[in-house]
Amino acid sequence: MSQQEPTSNGTFQSGVLAGKRGLILGVANNRSIAWGIAKAARDAGAELALTYQVEALEKRVRPLAQELGAHVAGRCDVSEPETIDAVFAEVERLWGRIDFVVHC
Repeated sequence: MSQQEPTSNGTFQSGVLAGKRGLILGVANNRSIAWGIAKAARDAGAELALTYQVEALEKRVRPLAQELGAHVAGRCDVSEPETIDAVFAEVERLWGRIDFVVHC
């Protein structure tokens, strides 16, 4: 697999993730690491689904997802296996497959 060189601003060239579908776990707000990764992945062409850890964060995450044209796969707390199962079931329903997962 060849590595792509970063651009001068440190991000990868647009399109490197075109056609890829990714799940970003743990978006909290527009200052979270997960949000920064989601934006970079979207800029690189990925289709995304986002999760949030607690119900109170849903109201922050939905507008962020909308900004990226991303899906909200639901609440996911990795200490609660049933939420992990529910999120992956939703992703399977949406896409049938997933290419990458980021947990922040």
